[in-house]
Amino acid sequence: MKRSCVAGLLALALVGALCAPAAAQCVMCKTALTGSAEGRAMTAHFNHGILLMVFAPYFVMGAFAAAVFRGRIAQGAARVGALIRRRAR
Repeated sequence: MKRSCVAGLLALALVGALCAPAAAQCVMCKTALTGSAEGRAMTAHFNHGILLMVFAPYFVMGAFAAAVFRGRIAQGAARVGALIRRRAR
């Protein structure tokens, strides 16, 4: 279970890192940024800012869900630990 979660998170991170930078911009923003030398220099930072705004709500909601369900998660981990210790004997 844990290995598949880690693999899923790694795959999600790779997909996010390898996506085309221009795909994160609307057409008007792209036109405004590529129209000047200063804009072309800011394009990479602009793309990172857009990606940050996309993933931030998911991170906040995940942290909230983890805080709400912390007790259930701890109980489940204790059960799994007890099961592993019993099987190891």
